[in-house]
Amino acid sequence: MKRNLLFIIYCLLLSLPAGAQADQNVDQIIIKEIYCGGCPKDEGSDVFHMDKSIILYNNCPERIVATNLCIGMATPYNAEANNITSIYDKEGQLVYEDEGFIPAQNAIWYFPSTLEIEPFCQVVVNVHGAINNTKTYSQSVNYAFPTYYCMYDPESGYNNTMYYPTPSDVIPTSHFLKTVKFGMANSWPLSTTSPALFIFQTQDMSPVDFATNADNLWYAPGMAQTTIYACVKVPVEWIIDGVEVFNAAKKESCMKRLTADIDASYVLHTNKLCHSLYRNVDKEMTEALPENNGRLAYDYALGVDGSTDPSGIDAEESLVRGAHIVYRDYNDSSNDFHERQRCSLRDYMPLIDNPQPEPINGDVNGDSSVDVADISAIISVMAGTAQYESADVNGDGSVDVADISSVISIMAGAER
Repeated sequence: MKRNLLFIIYCLLLSLPAGAQADQNVDQIIIKEIYCGGCPKDEGSDVFHMDKSIILYNNCPERIVATNLCIGMATPYNAEANNITSIYDKEGQLVYEDEGFIPAQNAIWYFPSTLEIEPFCQVVVNVHGAINNTKTYSQSVNYAFPTYYCMYDPESGYNNTMYYPTPSDVIPTSHFLKTVKFGMANSWPLSTTSPALFIFQTQDMSPVDFATNADNLWYAPGMAQTTIYACVKVPVEWIIDGVEVFNAAKKESCMKRLTADIDASYVLHTNKLCHSLYRNVDKEMTEALPENNGRLAYDYALGVDGSTDPSGIDAEESLVRGAHIVYRDYNDSSNDFHERQRCSLRDYMPLIDNPQPEPINGDVNGDSSVDVADISAIISVMAGTAQYESADVNGDGSVDVADISSVISIMAGAER
């Protein structure tokens, strides 16, 4: 048995291509919801905005496996910023439009290990305040759930405890996103009014190698080449999804930062009022799923000032009923998104989150079985082309041939 397995390993080592990864259906990850504008404090004196979050979603009936998944925001932080004209040329075109990249400002965040999302499930990523904020501000969001992820990496220099209190102890440390910080700030300055947010996947290199390479740094023309304005050039072909947000109160002053191939338009946002930006349902595709018969909820009524989901389907209530939702994804935020009265997490919390299966020793790639694919995953980690948090099978603090031997032993024991 072991001799046969060793021969298989030898074949894998010969056939494994450089940069091989176990990615599946990565192009089906979408940004489902953005909550960044904050909420009124209970006494009515001010606004609390240190409770931001992003929800990612698997928009297909197949499992997603994504290595090196990153989150970034385009420069400048606000669509209505005074310096936004610096990214436009005299003809009114984005200066990088023909260069094939989007400038991500200040830092990028990345999942430290492979992210797996089950069909029609979501992953909640807290940006600031990974605690139960409702204990202090009743209209805020509770992020104290073990299925949630959070941006938390104080060693990077993002150590402002007002934005990064110690995360709730129910959130596993394996769910803490890491960052590569190249700008000047003590917290990731995601706009409260009008971010241009995008997700991407580095290719043939790790997020750290990409963002620490000085050749990838970029500064808008005319701006000082200091950490205040530092960006990295994210290749357009790496970008999986992006959302351009305009400040509803200053719409006429807003200008786009994402190129039309990523987002052809924008969605309006009103901050300070608990609102979120929520993706519209693809009515035809959702209703066509046979398993949705009798499970879809209609008469959606949580839009804002005429901005609503034209499908009429209440996606969150439908998900709770067991329906599978397919969201619109046409790279056109004016049609793909609407402004929602409140973040969906306030009502439904973790009921529809990505399920977390019990870990199986030796199941490195997380497919609920121990087989040759797990050996391949370990080899990929050893080669530096993928990251699996379960690759240290024998628990000795390193990933090496001893872990391959452990997987072989587990497989041999299972076949006896």
